[in-house]
Amino acid sequence: MKVSSGLETLDQILGGGFEKTHNIAIVGSIDNDHVLLLHQLVMSFLSQGYKVLLIEFRQEVNSLVKWLESYGINYNKSIKEGKLKILDGFSNLYSPTHIAGTNILPNPMDLSITIAIIRDSVVKDAYDFVVIDDLTSLYTLQTDQKAYIRVVVRLVNSIKRFGASTLASLNSDVLSTQDLSMLLIPFEYVLETKNETITIRRSFLPLKINQTSIPYIRSNIGIIPAQDAFKSVDRVKEALILDNTGALIMGGVRVQIVEEYSEAALIEFIYQFLGLEHGREFLYRWGKYEMTNLPINQDVIKNLPKIEAIKRILEDSFEFTKATGGGILRILDISEDRIVIEGKNLFPGLRNFPYPAHLNYVGALTRLVEKLTGEIWEGEEVECESQGHKRCLFVIKRLSKGDIKGNLKGSKE
Repeated sequence: MKVSSGLETLDQILGGGFEKTHNIAIVGSIDNDHVLLLHQLVMSFLSQGYKVLLIEFRQEVNSLVKWLESYGINYNKSIKEGKLKILDGFSNLYSPTHIAGTNILPNPMDLSITIAIIRDSVVKDAYDFVVIDDLTSLYTLQTDQKAYIRVVVRLVNSIKRFGASTLASLNSDVLSTQDLSMLLIPFEYVLETKNETITIRRSFLPLKINQTSIPYIRSNIGIIPAQDAFKSVDRVKEALILDNTGALIMGGVRVQIVEEYSEAALIEFIYQFLGLEHGREFLYRWGKYEMTNLPINQDVIKNLPKIEAIKRILEDSFEFTKATGGGILRILDISEDRIVIEGKNLFPGLRNFPYPAHLNYVGALTRLVEKLTGEIWEGEEVECESQGHKRCLFVIKRLSKGDIKGNLKGSKE
């Protein structure tokens, strides 16, 4: 049985999600992205009807709740419904006087008592997941850290015997390589968040897509895989950040809002300055150049039929185009040698213009197909709304060896 992570790209790679009753560790550093991802998983598990016991060692529960609410994560409903219980393991770690109360661990440093409370809760209330935020908080306070590691390994294994899974976060900055490896022994899944990338370090089953690294952005709704981030206008809005230097950032890249008139004026000037043929070539090559450094997951090609892989990557790019105001694109026909794409309301929308205005789109899509296939393709815009047609129509063809030689010969002449 699969348990969804709530992250579309991660679920696809894992073949639908995590295997039920298997343990998950999320390793990170001082930026706390791993902690945010952990709580996103908790929300996903709760939304699927699972019961969760959360043990909070890292900060006060009220502080945790306030921090999570800034990312749209709210546990109140699940707590009221009895689907989530939070054990406060922080207060009595640092309070000068003992604090008593419901769901407050009396002495978190007394590992035998703490573990007994956790186990009793799992057995009594039949929790599906035990979530520990985080394992390194107690580690840093131990006089015998090796003994603590042994206790944690036994705890995680014993929880699994009761039919529950453990989800835990760890800060690798405070752990030696050896201690980190030992703490991770009982976890079938290990994810690492570092440098805005989720890396799958361990998986219980072989990955369905041979992709271990997932670039992500941190937005006001949490961690989002980059390839999922810009598939709707709402996601684009959530990813936009204006800093105090006047830089508008979207997904770690500086952007600027460009009005349609400015873009149209640029295209008009290119044709006026270079003429028809050189203008067409410039726009087409401009589009290809923009895609030159775009990272492509070649493993998609290896794990899907060629046509299906091309179709999926192109359609993902269409969603980005739509979400960022570029218009609507769709595939009309696709084969090993030819791809026909229709465009509607493409940006900019010139009127009564004598030349094709969206050759940069064609160039970008052609370069994308070339990067996916490792072959030479050629694209053209055969119909354009700006010229009075009802649509824009792009035709991208794979060049044979003879075509390539002919093009090279023509360029020499």
